[in-house]
Amino acid sequence: MWALFMRTIEDIGLKAMEHSSILMPVLLAFLRDGDSGVAGKSIVCGTNFFCRVLEEITMQFRWHGKVERWLEELWTWMVRFKDAVFAIALEPGLVGTKLLALKFLETHVLLFTSDSNDFENFTKEGSKQTFNISWLSGGHPFLDPVSLTSEANRMLGTLMDLLQSACNLPGSVIITVVN
Repeated sequence: MWALFMRTIEDIGLKAMEHSSILMPVLLAFLRDGDSGVAGKSIVCGTNFFCRVLEEITMQFRWHGKVERWLEELWTWMVRFKDAVFAIALEPGLVGTKLLALKFLETHVLLFTSDSNDFENFTKEGSKQTFNISWLSGGHPFLDPVSLTSEANRMLGTLMDLLQSACNLPGSVIITVVN
């Protein structure tokens, strides 16, 4: 039942993105649910949403020279989501939820790690591409590529620290960090 509910939140949020700020408090509340299935679905849904919002912000600025206010507000919610998931990844808790939080951190690191050869893929409006930090090379009103890359590097360092303390972690967490 929770899986269907979370899928509905994701579907509504992605189809009516300009109104999805209303859904974000619910998504954040579900991150702290005692049921690891609910928290896990919230992380998966939020990860998909995070990526889509990032792409939308980048495309709006790239093609229209501005980012609408509702999207800036939504990005603020995405930052809150990222911070909450980062805390879940580092604090003691259920292994299943922690694994999904670590997968989100991996996604975050990959999103904000430069692949300068990929800039050519962002050439046509409406093309379905995975975000690449190099798309922000021309500047952006509130997405600073230097600070985003720096944050990704810090997260990578945190993942490396977790790997160094592998003897204190459950086997599945070690495998996730290695991957």
